[in-house]
Amino acid sequence: MRGGWRRAEQIDRHDHLHVFPKGRMKPDELNRDRIWLDPVDCPSVVRPLEVPPHALGNREAFLLQQDMRVLMRDPELRQHLGTGHVTIRAGDLAGFRGIALTDPPRGAHLFRPVFRSEQFVLAAGRAWLLCPPPTQTASLLTGDDGLQSVIGGRMIRHLDAEEADAFLAAQESRDRDTARVSARR
Repeated sequence: MRGGWRRAEQIDRHDHLHVFPKGRMKPDELNRDRIWLDPVDCPSVVRPLEVPPHALGNREAFLLQQDMRVLMRDPELRQHLGTGHVTIRAGDLAGFRGIALTDPPRGAHLFRPVFRSEQFVLAAGRAWLLCPPPTQTASLLTGDDGLQSVIGGRMIRHLDAEEADAFLAAQESRDRDTARVSARR
């Protein structure tokens, strides 16, 4: 992005955003939609998730909508899934590394870059979020066991809720093992 890292509220349609796997791309559109006026107006099924710093590799805390998909990487998955890259529906991340449902801010806006094809955009310093093209509905990316995409030449597996639970449990187990090894040193 021109001028370095900026918050979503400061992004301009003419900025080149960091996209996965490597590169920069200018969005075709940048939608800024007011999604609720007051926390009382926000239905519970669309309450945002607060992602604390470092939970997903991100440098700073940020909010995610539950229906967004987040890219995660684990090289050990390659032998089981044929790829080390998976997406998880953000709502399935609740409880993982301190990620929790939160009350929405007053007068909240959703900032959504739109590209001609699926892209993963860098958010909050190191988290990758899926931006589907306008012609592709989110329902195609959720709840369909085994759905895969090729983005930037990389195969991505979209996990359903059950697969996400297993993946996140393995990540948490690895986190605990790493903490034990660090504590012994």
